[in-house]
Amino acid sequence: MKMTRPVVAICLLLCLSNLSIADDKQQARLKDLEKSITSLEKRLATRDKEKSNLQSALKKVELEAGKISRDLRKLRKNISGLESKLSKLNKQETALEENIALQSGAIVDQISAAYKLGNQEPIKLLLNQEDPQKMARVFKYYGYFLQARTEKIQNYMADVDALSEVIESINRQKVELSKSRAELEGGQKKLGSRVKQRSGTLKKLQASLRTDKKKLGTLQKERGKLEEILSAVEEAIADMKLPENYQPFASRKGKLKWPLKGKVAHSYGSARSGELRWEGWLISARAGTAVNAVHNGRVVFSNYLRGFGLLIILDHGDGYMTLYAHNQELLKDTGDWVQSSEILARAGDTGGLAKPALYFEIRKKGKPADPKVWLGKR
Repeated sequence: MKMTRPVVAICLLLCLSNLSIADDKQQARLKDLEKSITSLEKRLATRDKEKSNLQSALKKVELEAGKISRDLRKLRKNISGLESKLSKLNKQETALEENIALQSGAIVDQISAAYKLGNQEPIKLLLNQEDPQKMARVFKYYGYFLQARTEKIQNYMADVDALSEVIESINRQKVELSKSRAELEGGQKKLGSRVKQRSGTLKKLQASLRTDKKKLGTLQKERGKLEEILSAVEEAIADMKLPENYQPFASRKGKLKWPLKGKVAHSYGSARSGELRWEGWLISARAGTAVNAVHNGRVVFSNYLRGFGLLIILDHGDGYMTLYAHNQELLKDTGDWVQSSEILARAGDTGGLAKPALYFEIRKKGKPADPKVWLGKR
């Protein structure tokens, strides 16, 4: 039975309407996710009666240092662009100067020749010719000569004007470059001050956790908060749908790309403090190193969490999640969809690390899984 055109049109409109409704629901769920995470963070902060001034100070200085580092990275990129533009302008200036010098010589020769013939230049040329045909050719050639001379002068003047504009652009670039370099120098001094401040705060904090019992208690509380965040996220995204062409996380077992290149300082299952074990990998890294998503997924958490610093959590569907902690800078927000190998953050030492590193964890149905089984060769 064939469908009439009006019926087909109605069916298409209904399909599109359903897709739109589904998309709106997805967006609403993402907003709900953000609200629930924000609400949970506030509850954790209020409930934490032992929240010390040192922890608050550490968080504040780490966030400030991260912002300064981000600003410095942008400044360096801007300076690099300005230097590249200035180099091109200098080359352009040199080429124009050389061209002007060549044109100037040719124009001087032509003007000198015309001056010798005097004001009656075309008449003198004609008087030297007896044959009418030759006279016609002379007129024609003379016209060509005048046109060529005029074009040369026009080109010369255009190049002179262009050179003037290039010189102005060079001067502007130099001023902007000088300003950016001064700003960079100031930013570096400010960052150095924050790093020194952080170091002092961290020493005091470590001194307050001298005994293994205190250290273990702190780590257990930090892990407990993470578990609460993860539980809240799992509940909030329970009905979230992934794209139709999405490749299941499980199908990439043993083939996932590393989040960054580095030596594994602490492996899954190794001793951490007392009976507490590492539930992921701590990978050594240089500050500012790009941290990449190991698989396609949606950002379900992007914020600071005590003990983990600047943390990003990705949901990959079917109960799988990946965690990326101790970052210097977060580049994605809650709700963002990211592709495999896309940059999520910049590695750092937030959360109280002594040296820059990335804490990477894989969660399967709410439980930690050994990254060694999931990641491919470096």
